[in-house]
Amino acid sequence: MTPLHALPLLLMLAPHLVQAQPAARRTPLAKAPACIEVQVDGERVPAWDCLQQRLAPKASAASAPSLPEAQRLMRQPGNQMLQYNLEGTRQRMGDPFGRSVVPQRPAR
Repeated sequence: MTPLHALPLLLMLAPHLVQAQPAARRTPLAKAPACIEVQVDGERVPAWDCLQQRLAPKASAASAPSLPEAQRLMRQPGNQMLQYNLEGTRQRMGDPFGRSVVPQRPAR
């Protein structure tokens, strides 16, 4: 098996190997393991899954409370609630807006 073929296999198995450690050896106060980059034929392959887990925001128990349905709807933009929008109508109608009921269309 060439190194290029072994790399995807290694990257797929890496999270499972880390999780396979017994719970007794993992301590909550222990430092997180270093993210390891692999270099194959002069091309560096960063450990994206490890970096993503490290940079993810910490989950907090006191997250923002969910809004009632009425307040959630009130905070939506007008175009999502199908409300009238003067600028949108001007864009859709083109130059004849206010002079004609026929929208401007390109010549065929």
